[in-house]
Amino acid sequence: MSSPAFPPVAIIADAHFHDLYGDYDFAGVEAGGRRMTARRLTDTVRSTRVFNESYFALRTALDEIVQRGIKQVVLLGDYSDDGQASTLRALRQLLDGYSEAHGLVFTATPGNHDIFGPAGRHHAKRLLNPDGTYTIVASDSAFIDEDADGMVVTDKMFCAGYPKGLQALPDLGFFRRASDLHWETPFGLDDAPERRLYTVRSADGTNDYLLMDASYLVEPVAGLWLLMIDANVFEPRDGDFERGSSGAFIDSTNAGWNAMLLHKRFVVEWIKDVTRRAGLEGKNLLTFSHYPMLDILDGTHDDERHVIGNTGSVKRMPLPDVAAAMMDAGLRIHFSGHLHVNDTARVEQDRSWLVNVGVPSLVAFPPAFKVVAFEERTLNVETVGIDGQVIDPGLNALYRTEIGLTGKKVGKMLDAADYGAFICEHVDQLVIHRYLRREWPKDLARVLPLLTLGDLLTLSLFDQPVDIDATIILVHAERGRAETKARMNALLAGREVALESFDGITVQEFLGDWYRLRLGSEMALDRIPAARLAIYRVLIDVFAASDAMEMGGAQEQFARIVRMMGRYLSGLPSRHFKIDLVTGSIENV
Repeated sequence: MSSPAFPPVAIIADAHFHDLYGDYDFAGVEAGGRRMTARRLTDTVRSTRVFNESYFALRTALDEIVQRGIKQVVLLGDYSDDGQASTLRALRQLLDGYSEAHGLVFTATPGNHDIFGPAGRHHAKRLLNPDGTYTIVASDSAFIDEDADGMVVTDKMFCAGYPKGLQALPDLGFFRRASDLHWETPFGLDDAPERRLYTVRSADGTNDYLLMDASYLVEPVAGLWLLMIDANVFEPRDGDFERGSSGAFIDSTNAGWNAMLLHKRFVVEWIKDVTRRAGLEGKNLLTFSHYPMLDILDGTHDDERHVIGNTGSVKRMPLPDVAAAMMDAGLRIHFSGHLHVNDTARVEQDRSWLVNVGVPSLVAFPPAFKVVAFEERTLNVETVGIDGQVIDPGLNALYRTEIGLTGKKVGKMLDAADYGAFICEHVDQLVIHRYLRREWPKDLARVLPLLTLGDLLTLSLFDQPVDIDATIILVHAERGRAETKARMNALLAGREVALESFDGITVQEFLGDWYRLRLGSEMALDRIPAARLAIYRVLIDVFAASDAMEMGGAQEQFARIVRMMGRYLSGLPSRHFKIDLVTGSIENV
């Protein structure tokens, strides 16, 4: 297929915009003549995204887009912090400003943080006071936080449902715009919310609702079709609930495309019709939804389930049925967000293929967006980082006041030279404050910080399974034997990596890079020294050649962890690459 020249399209996923100087009926903190409404750093180091920095990150990305002369911008869901009324008003003002000043055209699909069910839901956030304490600001007085220094109740913290949450941002494509050359929904040409309803039922069939689906197809420039799929699925719960209340619905976070096949099959049929017409009419089609259609974690979910458990990532993994349905519908290239992962996935079956491009978040590692451009028979995909964004001194000073009061350990975050370094260090703090404390099994979490990579090399030599709780004692005892040291040196013979280098890296430090590779793929290589990466590759090879997987016990657990890193390192191109529009093959640029 030959593709005419089109203007490039910028794709921003998971901006999670928080209005740092917003009106939440809260006095905030004076900063440079303005009132700052800042979230706590204490909460940030436990969250998979940073909060306050989103205010600057979205502007940095949009400024880069303007500088590149790009006009078409896709917002790939979770464009807001949590869909709060005041946040959406501020976001609309920001985006309208860029449209008026620079001619940017924004086209969006909703994410799970932007909207909730038919009637919305309440939110509460901890906002910093000048002395480092915090006030809880909530849309419902039922929220209780005994450690808060005060409380503000305001409807400005409320997250609306369908369609009100979409109507707060009327120019993002959810409704027809005068400039659109073509616009339609799975239900036809009418953009009225009441004409875009579908029925969804609880598993036991006792509760059913008519909910709005916000999917649409738009042609912003001649020949370019943007298929924007609302993949939020709010499944009613079994049992008795107040009609339409937030508690009556299962959160869409873990639903994604698995639930789409069950509850929104009409969207799949519409996709099939759109792809058919795109081919007949010679349109260039790009498809977007907040949730991935393919596994964009390099086939590691079985290992993850075995080692860590039924994590959020495991729950969100699309089943093979999704890929089969999409290929049957004629879909070829899909862009997703949600997981805050920069990666690329591809499947092929018979003569069909499907590529899913995972777009990273602006407020997680690596902070970046994508730019795509059609060429003669390929789609060029470039990842643009915003690491160089400057650290706001007023916000940094407020963080220091907070940490001075709480004594919270935040590593090197407050000394970061730029935003990229701040986000990179955030990953290390997540390992400490979130992943090991809340997600990993307690026995593993206790042992990991006390081991080095040299200890893991030793563990790979054991000929009997080792219990996790006994790992430290047994490994350290084994390392005292001359025979063991000789065997370890033999493992490393000819590899140009000394045993001392392995002992210079703790397993906790290793996990920081493990998560960076998981989230960033190629982008993570900018933050991992070559010498350290060489050590990791040797460790991967040693465990792959060992009997650790078959041994069971701690050996198997660590073998799976190391194998996962190997797969993160060996995935498809994800930084700058081209997708062949005929074959689906992917090549680095």
